[in-house]
Amino acid sequence: MRQIVLSGLMCLATSAAAATLGEEKRFVINPLGGTDFEVIRLQQMGPAELWCAAASYVEVRQGLSETTPIYVKTPIGPARTASRRQAVVFSLSNEGLPAPDPERLSVTVDVPGEMMKSAQARRFCRDAFTRSTK
Repeated sequence: MRQIVLSGLMCLATSAAAATLGEEKRFVINPLGGTDFEVIRLQQMGPAELWCAAASYVEVRQGLSETTPIYVKTPIGPARTASRRQAVVFSLSNEGLPAPDPERLSVTVDVPGEMMKSAQARRFCRDAFTRSTK
């Protein structure tokens, strides 16, 4: 009986992760060279969804650890890799960036140097996809 319950829980966890992963495939993320990458803002994407996309790039597409720090390098503005689009440039390096504000309580992509660990940013994926299915 215990094995059936554990097996059922593993199937549920796997299907939930697969559903989230399927949603994340829609993100448009372009490498810029070195440690920088650009997340193109799609319709209805706010700061939480942009951080979610950054975590997806780090963990799923690059295979890096969930403890990897992600920094806002260039705040939301004109995209470098897509014409007439808005984007945020994220980086895996804090070189040349101001230190993040430890007092900040809001989620933003408007301030260079803001940082989240990938696991923190990934939490926004669940929130975003839960809202979109209601």
